[in-house]
Amino acid sequence: MQKIKTIIFDLGGVIINLYVEKTISAFAQLSGLSEKEVEKAYLSADVFKQYEKGLISDDEFRQSLRDNFNLKASDDEIDQAWNAMLGEIPNDRIESIKSLKQNYKCIVLSNTNAIHESAFHKILSNSFSYQHLNDLFHEVYFSHDLNQRKPDQEIYQNVLNLSQTEATEALFMDDGQANLDSASKLGIHTLHIPRNDGLMNLLKHKLSTI
Repeated sequence: MQKIKTIIFDLGGVIINLYVEKTISAFAQLSGLSEKEVEKAYLSADVFKQYEKGLISDDEFRQSLRDNFNLKASDDEIDQAWNAMLGEIPNDRIESIKSLKQNYKCIVLSNTNAIHESAFHKILSNSFSYQHLNDLFHEVYFSHDLNQRKPDQEIYQNVLNLSQTEATEALFMDDGQANLDSASKLGIHTLHIPRNDGLMNLLKHKLSTI
């Protein structure tokens, strides 16, 4: 009997390639700060978590970046720098997801925000015949819609409830170990995906061992 019934995908670094260093470089160029200074602010500033939880608006987020980095940049310039981290979606991943959907409920659970959501849906629609991730996956959950974010356990429990999934019947894949550790405490099976690499080979091996 099939033990795993639901596969939960992270988005950045698992489905769409992610290059955070490109955003750090872009903001360094806009601000005149060093990349190390930008990276330190990116890792420590609470505004990024607030924005991922949908607790502040797009305009409030942009203004916070102007304040944090002493920027004189326009909204478009800020959005371009913020979206620079979003890369391509390899065709083989889309084909693999289509195949997996025949046997599993396939879900996206992503820490993201409104500006990035708009940008990666443009990447998706420009490359494939899908306008939205909802056209590809059975269910899609974004942190800024739920007002919760990984690795807080409440978001995993919420998604299990919303998708009517038992923890022991779910496999969650992410490129962040802290996110996996938190999910596993609820009894969810987990799989670490190195950023931008190895999704299907690792997934097939994991499914064969559960």
